Amino acid sequence: MTSDPVVPRVTVRQLLEVPRFRLRLVAGAEGLDRPIRWAHSTELLDPGPYLRGHEIVLTVGASLEGAGACAAFADSVKAGRGGAIGYGVGDVTDATPGELLRACDRLGLPLLEVPAEVPFIGFTEWFAERLASTRAERHDREETGRLLRMVQQGLASPEALRTRIDDAGLDPASLLVIAMDGTEDELPGVLGLDGDTALLVTNDAHAWSEPAGIGSPGPLEHLPLSVTESLAALEAARRGGGVVHASDLATFKALLGRLDPAQLAPFAEQIARPLGDYDSAHGTRLVETLRTFLDMGGAVGATSRALFLHPNTLRHRLGRIEALTGRDPLRFDDRVALAIAVWAAAQRGGSA
Repeated sequence: MTSDPVVPRVTVRQLLEVPRFRLRLVAGAEGLDRPIRWAHSTELLDPGPYLRGHEIVLTVGASLEGAGACAAFADSVKAGRGGAIGYGVGDVTDATPGELLRACDRLGLPLLEVPAEVPFIGFTEWFAERLASTRAERHDREETGRLLRMVQQGLASPEALRTRIDDAGLDPASLLVIAMDGTEDELPGVLGLDGDTALLVTNDAHAWSEPAGIGSPGPLEHLPLSVTESLAALEAARRGGGVVHASDLATFKALLGRLDPAQLAPFAEQIARPLGDYDSAHGTRLVETLRTFLDMGGAVGATSRALFLHPNTLRHRLGRIEALTGRDPLRFDDRVALAIAVWAAAQRGGSA
C-alpha cells in the first residue's frame, strides 16, 4: 500500500472502539494516539523492511519464541514506523506472550489482543472499505469545489447547488461561504475542494479551522459574491493569521495588505525614506508629526494639541514634509499617499 494523502487514518484509540474487532489493549498504552492507516499480516521476525508506516502489524506469534524474539519483533515494527501490533490469540498461544507485552511497553508501542474468532483479513477489508468511501467522498468534494468556482465566475447558476444545500439541511435564505486550507474535518454544510483550498457553504459562520476567510451571508443568489469574498479574506488570513471576515476587507489597511511589496516600494522609497533620513540627520520629528496628523484625520488643531505644539509650528513642519516629499499633507489625495508610505515603511521595518 503506497502512501496516499487520501488514505484515511484512525488512531489506535479509535481502532479499539470498532465493535467488529473487539480488540483489547494489553500493552503500550502511551501510544494510543498513534495513527493507523492499514493492516499488515506477517509471521516474519523482522517485518520492518516490508512496512510503509502506520500499519497495525498482525501476527499469531509463530516466530515469537522467547524474550529475544519478542523484543526483536517489536523493535522491527517500531523501526518500520508501524503504528501498533495486533496479536491473534488461539492459534499458537491462548494469551499474548508476557515477553511481547514487556517489549511493547518499553517502546510505547500499542499491543492489541485480537480474539480468536476475528480473522486478520477482516482488518484489511475494513480499511479498504474506508478507503473506497473516502475516495468517493473526496471526488464529490472536488466536484462541488469546481461547481462553486463556476458559480463564482458566472459560468453556472447558484441553483446548481440547491440539491446539495437541501441535502445538507441548510437554510437557503442565509448562506455564507468559508474558505480555509484543505480539511478532511466533518463540517456543517456543503464542502467543496478547490486544490488546497476548502470552500464550505454553510449557515454557521463559526464552522472553520484557522486560517479562514468568511464571506458575507445572503440568499442562494448571493453565493458568487460570498465565494469571492471568502477567497480574498483567506488570502488576508494566510498573511496575518487567524480569521478574516468579508467586512474586514473594506478597510484601508486591508486594501494595502492585498498589495505586493513591489507595488508599495515607491511609497516607502519616495516618501517615507526622505522623512526618516531627514529626522536622523537633523534630530527633527517629522515622522512622528506626520503619524499624529494622520491619526487626527488631518486636523491641525487636534494635532497641535496632541503634540503640544503651536499651530504655526505644526504648519511649519507640514511645510517641511511637503518640501521633502512633494506631497501636501493638507490635500486629501496627498494625505492618502503619505498614509500609504507610513504603512509601507512600518511593514518593511523602516523608520516611518
